[in-house]
Amino acid sequence: MGRWIVFWDVPWGLDDYISNYMRRVPFENIDVQNGVPISVGLDDLSDKILTRGRGGFCYEMNTLFSYYLSEKGFEAYNVAATVKSPTGWTREGSHMSTLVKSDELYVADVGFGDLPVKAMPIRPIGQGVIIDDVDGRYRAVEMNGGFEVQKETAGVFETLYKGRFQPRTLESFEDNMDYNQHHPDSIFTRHLIITMPKSYGRVSMTENSLTITMDGEKKKLEVTRNNYQNYLNEYFSLDVKIERLEKSSTI
Repeated sequence: MGRWIVFWDVPWGLDDYISNYMRRVPFENIDVQNGVPISVGLDDLSDKILTRGRGGFCYEMNTLFSYYLSEKGFEAYNVAATVKSPTGWTREGSHMSTLVKSDELYVADVGFGDLPVKAMPIRPIGQGVIIDDVDGRYRAVEMNGGFEVQKETAGVFETLYKGRFQPRTLESFEDNMDYNQHHPDSIFTRHLIITMPKSYGRVSMTENSLTITMDGEKKKLEVTRNNYQNYLNEYFSLDVKIERLEKSSTI
């Protein structure tokens, strides 16, 4: 329950809640990798993330976080988005994002894995607000009747995902959640993904490597059966076994 006490009872602003959550709860798909069914029931999420000190992927993280924001008096709701990968667009509407309606509309997504630890106001592209983060520069802009979340690369803002404004129920994500847990083409079944923002940048881990990004410089370390649990504990405060690494022959 330690995490709940840390960020539940303090009357902060939206940026504070986002930052405090993201810096304590890692984005991770360990249950998918281990073949453990995902539940988005609030009791199960509270037990997994707040009591057992785990993280989750978008359906888990943004379900809990939007509920948490609503309890704190924010008008928060979840929407569907489609992620752009290096090879094209992923499955339509398979990402769950969180929007907050306040003085204007904000992206408050804690379940993506590469976003700033602040809310992003959604504005017309000519009026977009650039959010400077230790991990890069981001913005959210109105596009084609919806919105896009973008990150600057080599001086150009490139789309991370595109979303719609309409609130979506948990039930509407069931098909995509099943796909991302079980389909062999899902990136979550194919690869281990753990990532977390840090004050100096970001730390990310796959089944092969740990990448530490510090002040824009990347350092890669090999992940093996013998060291992965130390990395989980040191960088993500996780204490859990990952079956594919336990079975790995790499020493």
